[in-house]
Amino acid sequence: MQFKITLQRLSPESAIPINYQYELSAWIYKVLREADAGYADFLHRKGYTSGRKSFKLFCFSQLQVSRRRIEGDRLHLLSQTVELHLGFYLDRTAEEFVRGLFQEQTFRLGDRKSQVRFGVQTVEMRPPALPAAPGLVRIRTLSPLVIGRKNADGNDDYLHPDDPDFAPLLFLNLQEKYAAATGQPPPAWWDATRFGFRPVGQPPKSQLITIKSGTTAETRVRGWRFDFELDVPGELVEVGVLAGFGRMNSEGFGFGEVVGSRSGKKLKNQENESKPNQLSDE
Repeated sequence: MQFKITLQRLSPESAIPINYQYELSAWIYKVLREADAGYADFLHRKGYTSGRKSFKLFCFSQLQVSRRRIEGDRLHLLSQTVELHLGFYLDRTAEEFVRGLFQEQTFRLGDRKSQVRFGVQTVEMRPPALPAAPGLVRIRTLSPLVIGRKNADGNDDYLHPDDPDFAPLLFLNLQEKYAAATGQPPPAWWDATRFGFRPVGQPPKSQLITIKSGTTAETRVRGWRFDFELDVPGELVEVGVLAGFGRMNSEGFGFGEVVGSRSGKKLKNQENESKPNQLSDE
């Protein structure tokens, strides 16, 4: 289930750090911990596993602000309310429970330099607009999508959506999340070489986000905001929109929403079916 949370600014201050994702993630964990310390600790320390990898199976968007101003490393919120979108890959019986956790919450978001106090105004459950029949699905990212590839030094190279490895790694990530969430391996007929991906609309926009800014654990992560079309099994679309696309979803990356679909349409490789990122409309 996806949730739309409307936050009301309760303090006269309007400035938060432009890199606020880590602090926002910490608040989400705090809400979960207050309700169920064991569950929050499980997510924080381990998560759901697939092989050697673990996944938290939730994601969240960047703050959706109607009026704002950026000055240096500060984001000034000029509107009294902002929106936050959350996705959880949950059992249906847990959805109403999670909704209740966030109602009437108050918290401060920011760092030592500036903070804003928020109160949760409304929490809406929003079933993802999953297509009823196979076909192309158009996804819009509301937080940067991150795909990384290890280099010779063991560090991550963050890939542009046009990189030949971007689509295969995106597909692999979705299948690993599916396995972690369900406890079952992906069906044998899910042949990733026949899956389809391509950016559409405006060119992808790069965003460099600093995590744990000003600490010894500071990390910079590059992701991309863009629309893209997917031609994958519906179960993988659901995993993506609820648990996130790509990496670091529980830290504020890879939240996407379905903004359109075309039943029966397929993406087809232009040159070689073994290269799933080279696509064109059939």
